[in-house]
Amino acid sequence: MNQEKTNKIAIIGHTRGIGKAVADLYRSKGYDVIGMSRSNGYSISADQEKIVDKIKDCELVVINAHAGRSQLGLLKNIYGRYHDDKKKVVVITSTSGTTEGKDEDLADESYQQYCADKRELIGYIKELQQDLLPWSMSVYDVCPDVVDTDMTKGMWNTLPKLEPREVAQAVSYCFESTFNINRIVIQKNAH
Repeated sequence: MNQEKTNKIAIIGHTRGIGKAVADLYRSKGYDVIGMSRSNGYSISADQEKIVDKIKDCELVVINAHAGRSQLGLLKNIYGRYHDDKKKVVVITSTSGTTEGKDEDLADESYQQYCADKRELIGYIKELQQDLLPWSMSVYDVCPDVVDTDMTKGMWNTLPKLEPREVAQAVSYCFESTFNINRIVIQKNAH
């Protein structure tokens, strides 16, 4: 019996915003989308081993959901288990985790912690990309500026906002490019 290979993509945080846009894009490309979020029983903080087990057969993985340092912990777990596998992992970071993108006017403690978490994640991705050179696994940093999602409602209203589908296109570029891409920073141009 001849079975066709099914292309699979795992998306952690797939029900809204960026994750939903990535899921929709890859469904339209014929992929089997394995979505994991709180809505279907996956907590990026509490269920990391369950998530790492679930992505076993997925060549493409998107870590989108954010809860404290959970993206960093999940990426470390994926690297520990799959660094010798032919996986491509995109991590959605944020320009808030960069010196240039952090909004100094926002003194909110949770935003400051968010920035610190993303900064640590971006630093780890940079180190990891060097460590992965001799291995099969690839890790990409998609670093969007302000994206029009539920999370940004009422914030940065004077800035042009990216649409989630535009971030999904950057994810697709990382996965489908023949180039070694370390980081894509995307920002909506002001008109």
